[in-house]
Amino acid sequence: MSDFISMLHRAFLGLLIAALTCDLSAQAPAAAEDIRGPKALVEIPVPEKPPVLLWSCIGGAVLLLALAAYFWKKRARKQRLKSPREIALASLAGLETSREAIAAEAFANRAAQTVRQYIAERFGLAAPRRTTEEFLRELANKESSPLIGESDPLRAFLKSCDLAKFAASHLDSTRRDELLEAARDFIHSTSKPATP
Repeated sequence: MSDFISMLHRAFLGLLIAALTCDLSAQAPAAAEDIRGPKALVEIPVPEKPPVLLWSCIGGAVLLLALAAYFWKKRARKQRLKSPREIALASLAGLETSREAIAAEAFANRAAQTVRQYIAERFGLAAPRRTTEEFLRELANKESSPLIGESDPLRAFLKSCDLAKFAASHLDSTRRDELLEAARDFIHSTSKPATP
């Protein structure tokens, strides 16, 4: 037991010396070391403002383009669903409502273009890309063409339109009505399927 007590005594003395040593090392530093001047100010960089107006304009433009593309495709899809006859008759109806407001040359041009576009879509002929003479010559050379039976009314219609477009022929209200009626008659007579 005396060994045990001597071990306790040595342990106690070791702890006491360690405590005193720690206390001595934790003393405050000298006054000259304690006062350190203030440190220099550190500039914290401020992030640049993003160009909100620029990005808003770009986003708006992209949105408008997307909307325009969507509506253009939707309109084109509706146009594809319509037959050439329906498209031509709708164009002639629009021309009829504005017939007095537009010049004779523009009226004749739109009427002829409507019939030419109808022929191109219905029969696959390149009517809009040719002059009247070229188109009628090609039509006369093709005896198997479904338009052979309608070549005389078509010739009269296209010649009347050419006179108004190129010879500055005056188109009064009666003459405009006659052109519209001739175009409608041609479309109605050729839109029916051919019987063998």
